Amino acid sequence: MIFYKMLLAAIQVLAGALFLVIAFFIKHPEIIDAINRLPHKDYLDSVVQWIVEQLTAWQFEYSIVVNIGLVLVALGLFSVIVAGGLWFKSSKMRIFSLLVFGSLALYSLYQLIIDFSTLQAVVLAVDVYIIYYFWRVLPRHIEH
Repeated sequence: MIFYKMLLAAIQVLAGALFLVIAFFIKHPEIIDAINRLPHKDYLDSVVQWIVEQLTAWQFEYSIVVNIGLVLVALGLFSVIVAGGLWFKSSKMRIFSLLVFGSLALYSLYQLIIDFSTLQAVVLAVDVYIIYYFWRVLPRHIEH
């Protein structure tokens, strides 16, 4: 569980950082034009240019992309905190995680009631499973 949380945290932080970089390029498209004028472009320049072109073609707003990036970074940092709490067998971190995931499950249930979708039902099921794990399974590992 600890390795999973740390791996998930790394992926979330990297994805969030990518969204923040993309938001920067959406806000400053003149930099993309400057990159296009460079005589030697590398692979990363081409990838960033393609991603920014796709997001601007889909007309994502700067604020939405920034918010997605910040949420992903925050979730990654939360995953690091949870993994650290699990590593040190902290019962306080278990309670904190139960509160956070319980709040997320309530929000998912609210969204499911307002507008049902299969994806939201899956998200709610995952939240409920995580709550079950932190509530029933994890105490056996923390106490020993």
